[in-house]
Amino acid sequence: MLLMKVTKEWKNLFPWKRANDSVQRQHEILHLKQRLETYDIQFPNLAYRPSDVETQTLMEISKTVAQNNELLNQLSSEKELAVEQSLAHLVGTTLQILLDHLNFIVAMAHIFSGPYPCLRAYISHTN
Repeated sequence: MLLMKVTKEWKNLFPWKRANDSVQRQHEILHLKQRLETYDIQFPNLAYRPSDVETQTLMEISKTVAQNNELLNQLSSEKELAVEQSLAHLVGTTLQILLDHLNFIVAMAHIFSGPYPCLRAYISHTN
């Protein structure tokens, strides 16, 4: 209880921190938008909301892709069926799921592997 009170008081003493986080988040979103545009991915194309089960699967696939920069670059730029098939085999999913959600996977992989701590924190909090 005391910790919560101290934390609340600390936040009241430093309101600039929250404003600073908001600015940081805006910069991250703009940077991500520019990065995804190089792969012909637009934010409106990412508006589809998969089911909770699909979301967990897609997040795991995205994390796997994020850990392998070479795979992420190939998947993002080449969009060759061979790369997608090897990824489907690597993560243990069907090629159809991968193809249906490729833009989502690429976008999330960039968030997980890129300079986006605020976006990662938001995703971790909401997921």
